[in-house]
Amino acid sequence: MIKGCYFNGETSEKKDVSLYYTDEGHIAFVETNMDYVHYSELKISSRIGNTPRYINFPDGSQFETDDNDAVDKMVKALSNDSFQGLVHKLENAKAFVFFTIATVVIFGWLFIQYGIPFFSKEIANILPEEASQYMGNGVLEIMDKSWFNKSELSLQRQNELRKLFNQLLNNIEGGENYSIEFRLGGKIQANAFALPNGVIVFTDELINLAEDDLEVAAIMLHEIGHLKNHHSLRSTIQQFSLAMFVMLVSGDVSTSSSVITAIPVMLVESGFSQGMETEADDYSFEYMKSNNINPNNFAIMMAKLEASFLPEYHECLENKKALSCIKEAVALNKTKKNHANVMNYFSTHPSSQDRMERFKSTQEK
Repeated sequence: MIKGCYFNGETSEKKDVSLYYTDEGHIAFVETNMDYVHYSELKISSRIGNTPRYINFPDGSQFETDDNDAVDKMVKALSNDSFQGLVHKLENAKAFVFFTIATVVIFGWLFIQYGIPFFSKEIANILPEEASQYMGNGVLEIMDKSWFNKSELSLQRQNELRKLFNQLLNNIEGGENYSIEFRLGGKIQANAFALPNGVIVFTDELINLAEDDLEVAAIMLHEIGHLKNHHSLRSTIQQFSLAMFVMLVSGDVSTSSSVITAIPVMLVESGFSQGMETEADDYSFEYMKSNNINPNNFAIMMAKLEASFLPEYHECLENKKALSCIKEAVALNKTKKNHANVMNYFSTHPSSQDRMERFKSTQEK
């Protein structure tokens, strides 16, 4: 016997009853004249903790009981379904629960750390070039409104640098899709950006650090490396995939829509991963070796870019020219040997020192 309450499905009246069953699977109540119902016609709720169980009958009536053990016993006796009560068993198996949580956490970390970057690279490589072009439309306009001002470089100087840029592109497949723009960086300071539509933006502040145009060429090649490896597209795919993953785990649908609307801003504000920066370095390094350009030019510009974010450099600019100030700042930066507080261009990049040593070492050999 299983004691509980009976609801006829027509009114809210509740009746205390005792349910019984036979070995043949017939179900009925002691206190009613209800005909037998076979067990196979019932719908029995799963056991979840000690919450009440519900047994629904074909005519719409319902039986409710707190005697979960008795219901489990009936289910076991009348069915061969080994999955009945599984939820309750798993709920009480703490070791299994902890194992499941740990598995989900580890899988989530592996997927975010390795899975998303891998698939984003594969997807970016098979998407048509128009995908990057479309994604990059309007990004420079956003940057101009938010950060940049018109370049103060002379037209002659801009033309000289464009000529240098085009000379580099002569040996690069697809280079006809790339172009270069100049802006006064302001709060962005000495910097360069490769936008997904093939536009590379150099700030005046970065150009003014160079004593030799080959130093600028080294940075140009690094940014071209970003374009050749579709880093902007890959970064966007990664961010969107992460949002989708969070949505699936948390059920927060608003996350995905927020990411979609924020893509232009994300392209401007987010740095590339260390892996992407290393790929861009590799591209620049191999190009310079193949075209007899001293790789040390990149190391020189790295040191200057890092030093250009020191407050001493900007204090010096009040009385001296950029080239004089940057030489002093580089020397000062070397003596400090502590770059933890330098908010430099390579903040998301691999170790600046390691990168500089790599480009220096080839020349020393």
